[in-house]
Amino acid sequence: MKILEKFLSEELKFNNEQVSEIMANFETYNTLLMDWNIKINLISRQNSSIESHVLNSIFFLSKYKLNDNASLADIGTGGGFPGIPLKILYNNLDVLLVDSVAKKVTVLEDFIEKLKFENTDAISERAEILSVDKLFRKKFNYVTSKAVAPLDKIYSWTESFLKSDGSCICIKGGDITEEVSDLKKKFRNININIIEYSFSEIYNIVDKKIV
Repeated sequence: MKILEKFLSEELKFNNEQVSEIMANFETYNTLLMDWNIKINLISRQNSSIESHVLNSIFFLSKYKLNDNASLADIGTGGGFPGIPLKILYNNLDVLLVDSVAKKVTVLEDFIEKLKFENTDAISERAEILSVDKLFRKKFNYVTSKAVAPLDKIYSWTESFLKSDGSCICIKGGDITEEVSDLKKKFRNININIIEYSFSEIYNIVDKKIV
């Protein structure tokens, strides 16, 4: 996890004391997830740690900062990406982890308990159903997703989660020209901002962006 530690210090500019505390939480998360991964497929069994998954969940913070006291819904979170890494970095975030697979939510609940997260919940439901529930409709500053679905589907599933000034943050890789075109056609008045990223090869964050 030394590369992650380097990224926190050099790219996200956390001080030594902050890095030490953050890395302790990531080490705990790593141990928990790798143990659970033997029973339930959360990440590829070829992975020996979560380091790459974390890096590819938080890279965008080098140019796009979150409000620490905000609310965030992470859809299709799987093993907790990017929601749990973001919670570790912004411990005052109010986080809802959403996944349609119930057994993954059982795992997420264990993570929440063992990491001693406050104001964090995990729910098993489809995002498009949950987003229109009166308990969650227009309640969030941010919706995040990582490798879940095309942009137009993500936005149609999640726009009801967002407050009037909220943002949907989609982590993407590769050529998304067609996805962006489809999104614009379906939601003609949508405000779209694409932020591109480039890092040292050591981090293995290749051709990544957020929309």
